[in-house]
Amino acid sequence: MDRDMPPQVTYWTGVWEPGREALSNEVQVLRELHGRRSPVVSFSCGQRSTVSLRDRVIRLSNTRWAMLRAVAAAIEPRGAVTHVFGAIDEWHLLRAVGRRPVVFTVALPGRAIDPAQSRKVSVFAAETEPLADALVRAGVPAHQVMVVYPGVDLQRYSPAPPPSSGRFRILFASSPADPLEFSRRGIPFLVDLARLRPDLDVVLLWRAWGDQAAAKRALAALAPPDNLILESGAERSMPDVYRSAHATICCYEEGFGKSCPNSVVESAACGRPVLVTTTCGVASLVEQADAGVVFPRIVSAAASAVHILQREYAHYAEQARTLAMDKFDVDAFRSSYSEVYARLGGAA
Repeated sequence: MDRDMPPQVTYWTGVWEPGREALSNEVQVLRELHGRRSPVVSFSCGQRSTVSLRDRVIRLSNTRWAMLRAVAAAIEPRGAVTHVFGAIDEWHLLRAVGRRPVVFTVALPGRAIDPAQSRKVSVFAAETEPLADALVRAGVPAHQVMVVYPGVDLQRYSPAPPPSSGRFRILFASSPADPLEFSRRGIPFLVDLARLRPDLDVVLLWRAWGDQAAAKRALAALAPPDNLILESGAERSMPDVYRSAHATICCYEEGFGKSCPNSVVESAACGRPVLVTTTCGVASLVEQADAGVVFPRIVSAAASAVHILQREYAHYAEQARTLAMDKFDVDAFRSSYSEVYARLGGAA
C-alpha cells in the first residue's frame, strides 16, 4: 500500500440522513478523507431500499437481511478497513462484516455486546467514557478500546453574543420523529419545565422528519403552556439556531439516544452552555469542564439548574467553548480515525 495514500474504508451504519441524523454526519466527515468516494451501506427500519451510484450509498430496509449479507460480500473486500457505527449491542452489521479489519464506533448504549461479534472487531471507538467502561465490563480487552468524541467544525460553530431578548431561552434541538419517542426523549419533561418556569422560553426545534402530524397531535395532547415554543429552523443554519438561545438542554431517559448528543457538542462550540441530566452519557464530562449544569431527571431539579446557570452565565458560556476546543475539534476527530485506519490498513 502507498504510504502517502490513506487506506480505503467502507462505512456501515443505520439510518442514512446526512444533514439531519448525527451518525450520518459523522460518517460524512470521515468520508472527506477520501473525497467522499468511500462506499456507505445503511441498514435500518424506517427507510426504503435504494442505491445511489453517484453518492456511493446503498440504503437497505431492515427487512432485507439476505441482501445485506450479499452486499457485504461484494462491497467489504473493496476496502482495506471496515468501519461500523451503532449501539453497543449492534449485531446486524457486525454479523454481516468481518472480511477486513473492523473499527466499531459505539455511539449509543444498549445491552452487552455479543462476544461472537466483538471478536470480529479490531478497535472499539467509544464516544464517551461510560460507553468505554461498558465495553470493558462486557469483556472487551481494554487495549482495544479508545474514546473518540464526535467532532464539530469550530470555525463554523463559533460563539456570538447571547440573545438580547429579556427572556432566557433554552433550546431542545433533538425533535422526535415518532410520538412513541416522546417520553424517552423528554418532551413531557420539557412541557413540565416550561409550566414550572413561566419566566423562561423553552424552544423545541421541530424539524421536518418522521410523522409530523402525529407528533404535533401528541404534543397538543400535553397542553403545553405558551412559553413552550416550536421553531422549525428551516431558514437558519444550525449555528444560528444555537446562537438564538442562551443554553441547550438534553434530558433523555437512561439508555436512550446518543451517549454524546450532537446538540451538546454543537451548542458548546457556539459558546452556549448545556443543561444535561445525569442520564446523559456526557454528563460527567460537562460537569468536570464546568460547561453547564448537570442535574437529576426531575423537573424541579431542572428548574433549579437553570437558576444556577443564570447566576454565572458568562463563566459557563466560556467553559462550554473551552470544552469544545479541547474535546470536540473535528480535526482531532478525523486525525484519531486516520491513525486507526493507517494502522489497520497497513496490517491488512
